[in-house]
Formats: sequence, C-alpha cells, structure tokens
Amino acid sequence: MAFVVTEACIKCKYTDCVEVCPVDCFYEGPNFLVIHPDECIDCGLCEPECPIEAISADDELADDQIEFIEINAKLADVYPNISEAKQPLPEADEYKDIKDKKHYLNLDTSGTEVANDIGIQSNEIFLYSNGELEINNIKIEIKDVSNIDESIFRNTLIDNLVKEEVVHLNVQGKAFHEWAMKIMEFLQSNDFTDVKLRTLED
Repeated sequence: MAFVVTEACIKCKYTDCVEVCPVDCFYEGPNFLVIHPDECIDCGLCEPECPIEAISADDELADDQIEFIEINAKLADVYPNISEAKQPLPEADEYKDIKDKKHYLNLDTSGTEVANDIGIQSNEIFLYSNGELEINNIKIEIKDVSNIDESIFRNTLIDNLVKEEVVHLNVQGKAFHEWAMKIMEFLQSNDFTDVKLRTLED
C-alpha cells in the first residue's frame, strides 16, 4: 500500500506533507504534488499534515479519486523531487474548496508534442544536467546565472520568451531541481498560462 495525492492538491500545493516525509518520496510539478508509489513506506505521517485533506491511502480513496493512483505513479517519474516545505501557490486559498480541478493538470509526459504539427508555436527551455540552460536557442551556463542579479536573469527570460505561446520546460535529470522550480515559479508569476514540464533522458 502507498499514499496518494488527490485532486484537492491541484492549484494549491501545500507542502506541510513534504516536511514530515522520512524518505523524501514527494515530487513537485507546477501546480500539484505527487507521491512516488515505489518510494512511499506507508508510514502515514503525511496524511494528517495536509490542511485540505488531499492525501489518502490508496485503498481508502473515493471512487472518483482512484485514477490518481496512476496519475501519481506517472507524474512521479517526470516531476523533480521536493524535500523541503515551501509556500503554497498564491491562488491556494481561492482553489482549496473547489472540487473539480483535474482539467488544470497537465498529464502529457510523452516527451513529444503535436503543437508544431498543427501550426502552434512554442517556447523551448532546456535545463541540461551538464549545467547548461538554453532559452529559445540562447545558451547560458547555470554557474554564470548564479553570479548575476536575479532581476537580470528574469529579464533574460522575459526578453527571450513569447507569453502568448506554450512553454516547454525540458529538464534533464534531477540535478538542477532548484533551478527548474525557480523557472517554473517565474513563469507562473508572470502569467505564462500554458507550461508543460518534460523530463529528458541523461
């Protein structure tokens, strides 16, 4: 048995649960957390910590939440690991009591997109395990970014992204989880509404 993050978490992402997990089996997406079923030790510490009761044992799920067993397993292989608590999403209070939220969740983990085939343009951000960051073909070294003012980095993103287009954030491995989340938070706070997170093979 494993514990499962359910639909209630979407657009909220409270991380009280992460703080108490002894095996760091939570993984973080842009607007949702998941539990890796192969890493969860069924200790149950996370369940009472969630302020919106979004975590349940997999054998105690309501019928309309059973699909989240598969969703957790699928997205845990795509999302980067999270091991420390952080602030919930800015819109958490607004969405915490909304029941139907699955449509806000991006479940496309195929690594391939059909957007360009139908004429839709996209922004491409690549975060490579060798420390290279590529924003629409503009290449930057993470070590260089770490030495510049954060506002300059944000301006670099703004100058090289088109807000009206979908953003693909492609992350290779999990070495730069902090930077992936920093970019994701920037995109959310600047109204990039269609962001797709993808994991690249090392």
